[in-house]
Amino acid sequence: MDIIKALEGAKTKDELEDLGIEHLGVDIDKRKSKEVMRAELLAEAEDRAESAGLSDPKPPEELPPELQKVPKGRMARNKTTGRIMPWTASMAKFSHMEEV
Repeated sequence: MDIIKALEGAKTKDELEDLGIEHLGVDIDKRKSKEVMRAELLAEAEDRAESAGLSDPKPPEELPPELQKVPKGRMARNKTTGRIMPWTASMAKFSHMEEV
């Protein structure tokens, strides 16, 4: 993935535009910010790498042991988002929280 490394290392809009035209065949709008241009070109390069089967599947990241533990005790659920978190006494006053 030399093009991805080159896109990440480009310092100017002109370099990004040249890399986009030369390697991806994409003429990018230079009125956008440099980071937006870089993000668009990186997305295009990654899409092409995936479609060509060149990208390596990344293994899922493992959580540290302290985050893998299941909390004990009472739990609460947010009715609007469904997020579950440890119950605290201050949550009892919120109508959008319910104990599970």
